[in-house]
Amino acid sequence: MFFIGILGIENKQKEIKFLNNIPCRNCDKGLGGKVIKNFNFFHFFFMPLFTWNEKYYIMCSGCNSVYEIPQDKGKRIEKGENIEITYWDLRPIETGYKNGNYSVGNRCAHCGKVVEHNFKYCPYCGSEIK
Repeated sequence: MFFIGILGIENKQKEIKFLNNIPCRNCDKGLGGKVIKNFNFFHFFFMPLFTWNEKYYIMCSGCNSVYEIPQDKGKRIEKGENIEITYWDLRPIETGYKNGNYSVGNRCAHCGKVVEHNFKYCPYCGSEIK
């Protein structure tokens, strides 16, 4: 038997750690930044069963620019390893800090879910992303 609300797919953003001396490409201050993990997960009764599409980002604490970092380095940071992030590891993302929250991707105006920046339609409600 299938009950609506028991199973689901969601997108989540989670702050992993604050790193010092991140060489920001925008402000070049090296003040540090937050490491953010963005991922999709399938849940059963709100317990995540498996995840996919994991991406790691760093948000500069000086200018709030958001950069994607390599997934292998992001996973190692999440495990607690001391990893050096270089200028060349930072890939600029077009979206950034908005209304007191960091944003990676677009937000659907209809349901409010965060979707990838290249999506034209929301995978959750089907509305067009504007």
